[in-house]
Amino acid sequence: MLETLIPDLQVVRRSRSIAADYCRSRLQIIADRPGNPRAAEVREFGAAFALRAPAFGPHVFNRAYGFSDDQIDEAGQVVAWYADGAVPGSFEITPGLPAVKLVRLLQECGYRQSGFHATFGALLAPPITASVGVEVRQVESQKDLGAFADAYHLGWNLNDFRIPMEAWPKAPGWSLYIGLVEGRTAGAAILYQKGDDAYLADSAVSPQFRRHGVHRALLERRCQDAASNGARTVFSGAEFLSGSHRNMIRNGLGLLYTETVWAKG
Repeated sequence: MLETLIPDLQVVRRSRSIAADYCRSRLQIIADRPGNPRAAEVREFGAAFALRAPAFGPHVFNRAYGFSDDQIDEAGQVVAWYADGAVPGSFEITPGLPAVKLVRLLQECGYRQSGFHATFGALLAPPITASVGVEVRQVESQKDLGAFADAYHLGWNLNDFRIPMEAWPKAPGWSLYIGLVEGRTAGAAILYQKGDDAYLADSAVSPQFRRHGVHRALLERRCQDAASNGARTVFSGAEFLSGSHRNMIRNGLGLLYTETVWAKG
């Protein structure tokens, strides 16, 4: 089962830290490909960091995380970095951190608030029950990885290209899962764990299997494994009021806060 996590500033920082670590590791996999064909880069500024991968356009891979008034000069450097690369960069601003100067800087540089992103969390308290009717299996073979990739691309509606995933099962802290309905691959998801904290990342369900409980089953299995692996707290994120948002609430993850997203234009 999951227990209520009461948010405070420390919890906010931990939730941003593990989400940031996952995003950073994801982009680093892209950057480490021979020749770095996507020109992916990560720039670190203490607890804050910025990602840039021009080929992805307006995407989380062209976003700055963790900035506040304490890194106002560095935020200006990131604005210039995005402009130099002709990248549609954005900033996530987390509540609880001072951001008056940061917002003023972004406004002066032509950024506007463009959306919201919700962050969830809960305390892990085994045992965590599994959904009935959906089999969830951890990716352990090349065949499983192929099934994972198919479900992932279908679920995220990625039809124009295939993401190279050979390095994903070996990435530090990563575990990959597939969900099956009547033996057919229906969904894919990632668990990222670092120390006592776990992060539920990138859950995707093939359109034909939506409303079959696949997203919920993938969520429950990852929480179960995170608890078994020693995690005490689980975090996740979703677009505000999306289907994923509602599933988080149904399964016991509480809404901790919403970030505002500031984009150019």
